[in-house]
Amino acid sequence: MSKSIMIVICDFLLLSLLSLADFESAPQDEALVKAQQESVQQQVFADTQMLDLLKMSLDSERDRRMSLDSDVSKLSKAAEENRLLAESQKKILDARERELKELTKTKSDLEKERESILKKSRDLEARIGLSESRNIKLQEEIVAASSRLEKSAQERAELERKLGDMRQIDSSTKQKLEAVQEELRQNKDRLEKLKAESENLKNENRAIETEKRALATQLEVASTKTQIYEENIKRYQALVNIEKTEKEKIREHAETLAVGVGELATQQQKLTQNMKELRPKTSSEIFENIKPSFVNVIFAYTKKGIFGKSNSTIEIRALPVKIDGKIWLVVSSADTVVAPTLHQYIAPETLEISVRGKAYRFQPSGIYSVKEDPRLLAIQVPEEFVEKEKITPLSVPENFFSFADCVVVNPTKFYYGQIPFRADFKNSLYAQLDVGLIQSVFGTFSPSEGDFVLSRSGDFMGNMIDGSIAVLMRSMTPDKRLSLGKRYTPAAAYEFVGNTSERLKKMPFRLK
Repeated sequence: MSKSIMIVICDFLLLSLLSLADFESAPQDEALVKAQQESVQQQVFADTQMLDLLKMSLDSERDRRMSLDSDVSKLSKAAEENRLLAESQKKILDARERELKELTKTKSDLEKERESILKKSRDLEARIGLSESRNIKLQEEIVAASSRLEKSAQERAELERKLGDMRQIDSSTKQKLEAVQEELRQNKDRLEKLKAESENLKNENRAIETEKRALATQLEVASTKTQIYEENIKRYQALVNIEKTEKEKIREHAETLAVGVGELATQQQKLTQNMKELRPKTSSEIFENIKPSFVNVIFAYTKKGIFGKSNSTIEIRALPVKIDGKIWLVVSSADTVVAPTLHQYIAPETLEISVRGKAYRFQPSGIYSVKEDPRLLAIQVPEEFVEKEKITPLSVPENFFSFADCVVVNPTKFYYGQIPFRADFKNSLYAQLDVGLIQSVFGTFSPSEGDFVLSRSGDFMGNMIDGSIAVLMRSMTPDKRLSLGKRYTPAAAYEFVGNTSERLKKMPFRLK
C-alpha cells in the first residue's frame, strides 16, 4: 500500500473519532439534537461513501501490487538471464584475453624467428659472396684447364705425328730387314751350291790327280769366294741382329708413346668431363634431353557410385631415375586415388597400374610409398623395359647445390622454368624455391605440386610438393607396399592411405 493512501485513511479515522466524540456533557435542545442527528446521518453517509472509495482504492492498490509483483518476477528473471549472459560474456572475454596473450607470445616468437631468419639471410648473403668468389676462381681454373687442354691437344698431335713417322721408319726398316733376309737366304743357297761344287771338285781331285794342278787355281778361287761369302753371311747376320735390336727399341718406344697417348686421352676425357660438370646447361637444353625419357603411368580403377560401379583412369607422366642402383618412377600422389588425406577415405573396388613407353609397356605388381615424404609414390622399373625403349635413366647429382638455381618441368603441359633455390635450414631433405625470381620461362609457368626438379647439369633432384618446396631425392627408401591387380583389396588400400595420412599429419605445418 502506498504512503499517500495510508495518510488518507488515517485522516479519515481521525475525523470519524472527532465527530463521534462528545466533549460537552450538558443537555441540549431537541432542535440541536435533530441537527446533530442529521449531521451524524450525513457524516455516516459520507463515511459510507468514503469507505467505498477506500475499498475501491484498496482494490486498485491490490491489483497494482499484483501487477508490480508480476513485473518484479519478470525483472528478476530478466536479471538472472542478464547475470548468466554477463557470466558467459565474462568467460568469452577471459578466453579472448588468453588468446590475446597467446597471440602476443606468438608475435614475440615470430619476431625472434624473424630476427633469426634475417641473421641467417645475412649469413646466406655472405655465403653467396663466397660462392661468387669461388665461381670466379673456378672460371679462372676453367680458363687454365682450357689452355692446358689446348696444349695437351697440341702435344698429342705432335706425338701422333712422331708416332706416324716412327711407323713409317718401322715400315722401311721392316722392308730393309726383309731384303737383307732375302739376300741372306740367297747367299745361303749360293754357299750350299759352292759347298756342293767344292765337294765335287774334291771328288774330281781324287779321281783325277792329273788335273789337280790345273784345277788348283780354280780351287783357290772357290775357297776365296767361300771365305768371302762366309764373311758376308756373318756381316749380314750382324746387320740382322742390329736391325732386330733397333726394331725392338722402336717397338718399345712406340708402346711408350701409345701409353702416353692413352694417358693423355684419359686426362683429356677427365678434363672434358670436369668442364661439362662445371658448365651449367640451359633450361631448354635440359628439357630437350629429358623429353624423350618421359613415360606414361596409367591408374585404372573401379568405384561404387549411386548408379552402380564406374570405371575411371588417371594418366600422369614420369621420368625413370636410377637411385641406389635401381631404376624408379617417383611421382606425386596428389591426383591419384591413393593420395593421403585428412578427411574420410573411400578406397576403390579395383586398382591396376600400367607403365607405357613409345612401343612397350609393363604392369607393376605393387606400388610403394616413399619414406622421404608421404606424398610421393614409387614404382620400380625393370631393366629390360628401359633397354627396349632405349631410355637412359636420369641419375642424381653428387652435389645438389653445385648451382644456385635449378630447372622445374611441368610433366602435364611440358612447361618449364629456371628458378633460384636454397637449402631448407631446418630439414636437409627439402629445398626452398624463390618462385618470385623465375627465369628462362617457357609458356605460362608457375611451379606446382607434381613438377620435377632438375639440376643445371641435367640430373634428377626431386619433386615439388607445393608451389615453393621441393623434396630432394638423395636416396629412395621404399616404405609401405600396396599390391595391385588380382592381389589388390580395398582394405589394403585403406591401410596404405591411412599410413601415409598419419605421416602427413605429423609433418611440420610449414611443409604440409
